[in-house]
Parts: sequence; structure tokens; C-alpha cells
Amino acid sequence: MKRGGGSMIAALILTCLFAMTMLLTLVMGARVYRGVQQRVEDSAAQRVGVSYIAAKIHANDHADGVSVQKFGDVDAVVLVQEYDGERYVTALYVYDGQLMELFCSNLDDFSPAEGTPIVEAQQLTAQAADGGLELVYTDASGRTQQAYINLRSEVDDRAQQ
Repeated sequence: MKRGGGSMIAALILTCLFAMTMLLTLVMGARVYRGVQQRVEDSAAQRVGVSYIAAKIHANDHADGVSVQKFGDVDAVVLVQEYDGERYVTALYVYDGQLMELFCSNLDDFSPAEGTPIVEAQQLTAQAADGGLELVYTDASGRTQQAYINLRSEVDDRAQQ
């Protein structure tokens, strides 16, 4: 009997050690997962603003389709589209801590506050440069990205006016 009790205790101790090892592995894995997830979110938040603006610009890369203008007190990338013979504009700009988008028929009838928030951001500056657009975008955490977007069409630079 004593012999069976000793092997029973050894089996119980080994089972407890195995359970503790598994628990520690799970806790450590969860910490690693949270760290990776946070880095992915930070990286995505940093890139989404410039990527969004670049995609919109490329989609509207046609004659007189892209311009840089002042909208209120902020720089705006203005994209011109025509639907059913009517002219519409999409303005992309940073206002009140947000990258904003405003779709309307006449930009002069609206203020920057009326746009739709896309993502948190601090600043966007844009200017025409050598057949394209030069963007400087600062995300919500203060990281600045510069992008040069080459265009097949010409850029209308009204920001200097």
C-alpha cells in the first residue's frame, strides 16, 4: 500500500507541475500577444492617414482632378469629380485633431467643421511639386510622414493664391 501511495503522490506532483507550467506559458503568451497587437495598431494608425489620402488622389488622377487649396485656415487636397454632368469636390484636410473629408458641390458653401472625421491627426500640409504632390502628415501621436505622390495629370496649385 505504501508503495502505491508514493507513486500516487509523485503523479499528483507531476500533474501540478505540468498545470503550473501550462498556466505560466498561457500568461506569458497573452502578454506577448497584447504587445504585438499594440504595435500593429500603432503601425496601422500611423500609415492609415497618408495611405487614405494617396488612394483618394490616385483615384482622381485626371486633368484638373487634383488641386491644393486653402480651406478655411487649413491646407486641403481638393479632388474634382463629375457625376451626371454636375461638378463635385472632395476636400481632404486636418481640422480639430481629425483628418476630415468633405464631399460637396461647392467648397465655398461649407466650413472645415462640416467634414466627416476619418482618423485622428494633428496636421496636413500639401503643395504641388514637380508633377505631383508633396504631403507632410502628422498623426495623432505626433509622428510625421512625408509622401510624394506622382501624378499623371497636372496639379492645380491654388494654395499660393
